[in-house]
Amino acid sequence: MLIIYPYKLKSKSAAALSSSLATYSNKVTRVRPDGAFKNNYPENNLIINWGNSSIPGWWKQYGRTLNHPSQVAIAANKLTTFNLLKEAAVSIPKYTESLAVAQEWIDEGNRVYGRQILTGHSGRGIRIFDSETICSPDECPLYTLDTKAKTEYRIHVVAGMVIDSQQKKKREGFEGGIRGIRNSANGWVFAREGMVVPITVLEQAIKAVRALQLDFGAVDVGYKESNNTAYVYEVNTAPGIEATTLLSYAKAFGDYYEHQ
Repeated sequence: MLIIYPYKLKSKSAAALSSSLATYSNKVTRVRPDGAFKNNYPENNLIINWGNSSIPGWWKQYGRTLNHPSQVAIAANKLTTFNLLKEAAVSIPKYTESLAVAQEWIDEGNRVYGRQILTGHSGRGIRIFDSETICSPDECPLYTLDTKAKTEYRIHVVAGMVIDSQQKKKREGFEGGIRGIRNSANGWVFAREGMVVPITVLEQAIKAVRALQLDFGAVDVGYKESNNTAYVYEVNTAPGIEATTLLSYAKAFGDYYEHQ
């Protein structure tokens, strides 16, 4: 049986994945994150953990796992993620927990991103500082130095292999938004047309997923062409997926289920 364990039952991506995986097994189910689960098919199970950091009581009973909840919890926290990626020599932005160091970066003419929420996503809890002074009420648990990378990719990795790649591009005709935050609210979308992904971006994405001891993840990577450098920003364990990306995940998970 293929068991989808989502961070919330109403996750559209988890529901779509469950439907797509029916091609590979006639026994596919989504499990309530906060409920009990009785499995009548205890043999040959694969639990696909879609972004949930909690370990349910039934967890150890049901076979193989992709993305253990404890590793998902680490990936969800931006500071613990950066600490582990730094230890593994993954290329990441410079970062600090120090307000004083962040202020020095600003005084030198740099842009700095402050994370008010370490587990925030989609730009939630991000503050951007440049010429202004960071005051104590605005102190953040994490600051990152702007990489000045003009291009950003999302690289999807499953079992150590890249299964899909996308590039973040500004939606044509979109005006306004917050400069420096590349999310849908600010007019950024995922595209493939005319995309050529540098090898270093792919390499760092694979390395990041491995460093966090994840089985799969969608890695946001900035690329600075002037020095051919990739910067891993974060690893998503429950990315929004549809169309080509959805089919790529279904195939990767289906192949893993059948052959591992």
